Amino acid sequence: MRRTRFDERLKLIKRSNNRANPNQNACAYAVAHALFVQDEVRYLHTWGDMMRAVRKLWSMRSVASAVNATKRDTSVGAVRAGLMKHAEQHSDVASYVVRVDGHVLLIGRDGKTMVDTAPRKRDRRKVLNVYGVYVKPSTREILLSKMRAALRSVQL
Repeated sequence: MRRTRFDERLKLIKRSNNRANPNQNACAYAVAHALFVQDEVRYLHTWGDMMRAVRKLWSMRSVASAVNATKRDTSVGAVRAGLMKHAEQHSDVASYVVRVDGHVLLIGRDGKTMVDTAPRKRDRRKVLNVYGVYVKPSTREILLSKMRAALRSVQL
């Protein structure tokens, strides 16, 4: 994976769909926010930015071959059954980050969409990457404190 050059980064910031923070793409921010890593990195535009942010708190591994998402024409809707089977066999997976062309979404263990800023009734978008998100034992306490803080803010 290559690093994003400064001039390319400026173009991404200029075309950003997040007016509140142009350093972060809206769909990547929504997924990062759901995983409590929205403040872990400055930029959230590219797939590399997303992976770097998620890996600050979680373990993230490709599950594309395990869920039969290695073919070029595999859609998000077709991958859901494979994700549910994978989740049954791997109890340590928390959710799945799925990358499609120009977009990223978060799918839960049950195969339902948790975060998608451009939802579809029938999702035929072609899957580029599928990564399982796992809890890192070393960051379990940090994650629990962030979850408690989120629950307290919702209850207020």
